[in-house]
Amino acid sequence: MKRATGVAIVALTLITGCGRGVLRADGGGGAGAIGVGGAGGTRPWVDQLSRSVDVLFMIDNTAGRNVTANLERNFPTFTTTLRNAPGGLPSLHLAVITSDMGAGDGSIASCNATGGDGGRFQYTARGSCTATNLQPGATFISDINGVTNYTGNLEDVFTCIAVVGDQGCGFEQPLASVVRALGADGRPAPAENQEFLRPDAYLFVVLLTDEDDCSVPPGSNLFDTTSNTTLAAPLGPVTSFRCNEFGHLCNGVRPPRRAPTGSTSDVVTLDGCVSAEGAGLLTPVATFVQQLQALKPDPSMVLVAAIAGPAAPYTVRWAAPSPADPGGPWPRISRSCTAPDTSFADPAVRITQWVNAFGTNGLALSVCSDNFAPALQRLAELVNDRLPAPPPAQP
Repeated sequence: MKRATGVAIVALTLITGCGRGVLRADGGGGAGAIGVGGAGGTRPWVDQLSRSVDVLFMIDNTAGRNVTANLERNFPTFTTTLRNAPGGLPSLHLAVITSDMGAGDGSIASCNATGGDGGRFQYTARGSCTATNLQPGATFISDINGVTNYTGNLEDVFTCIAVVGDQGCGFEQPLASVVRALGADGRPAPAENQEFLRPDAYLFVVLLTDEDDCSVPPGSNLFDTTSNTTLAAPLGPVTSFRCNEFGHLCNGVRPPRRAPTGSTSDVVTLDGCVSAEGAGLLTPVATFVQQLQALKPDPSMVLVAAIAGPAAPYTVRWAAPSPADPGGPWPRISRSCTAPDTSFADPAVRITQWVNAFGTNGLALSVCSDNFAPALQRLAELVNDRLPAPPPAQP
């Protein structure tokens, strides 16, 4: 199973008015007006503005070092773009999670049987830094109107906790990790994550990944390694191709497990690939969309983005099998893009579909770049576009 190039996920919550005011979704109510939550979903409009953003980065911790270094190097573009907006840096929460939700019974390398990181915030020093500079007990970054829970530079604190390494579970479940982190899956959010998601606020989720989502429902046997190890087994070999075979449909048909001529030189390129909603073994993308939107009183308050591989081209190739499997070559998905720094990504079919489900509130960007600065700038611009303009100066 290949190690994925870094992927990240971002969840940002734009909050107005002490956790009560929200931007009107249709833009009405007069210039700069915001709504205050009322009974039955009604929102009277008032001339009061506030600017708050909660940001959650979900970073794929099977990441290649090129990708994590790219994020670390260019993250200041994100905060600089926020600071350069009218009104300056919004009141900010900033946290990090990974794509590791474990897999199977613990027999798969780097995948435990107890839920992996389980959407819990990551807040310890990583990489070359020795101290996060967070206050004792802090599990995420907070900078609210200049009052901080850290010392030093915000960008340094973030990059210290964001370099999550490359030893995570190779069956990445970024969408499941996001809803688990936010308590959107019907269970309370992890203890480390309490008080992060502020009520009545915009939520913006961004994924950074080089592989597609492979999130499964509780009790799934997709990762079985006892009776499913060979090409002829019901689930096939224990490789990430299972996520494609049982998570995608291409023109209504699963990607083929067997090579057309039984040769490692066979190549099959497929079109019309989408998530196998309800027809596979993965959690439907629509479920994650609904769970996130249910966190807010108005679905338009949820924004998403992904820095990932493009959904096409979608090509299946075959490689020599394990010596213990005489059934024929094993399938694998070819990369859909390659960056100048040699990092690459697989087709992100489910993730692209997840972004598209949010319409104009979704933003898809390519992970195959050796400079994430333009992508991080666009993410910040998406936030800035949703924030209310600062109130006019008082005479």
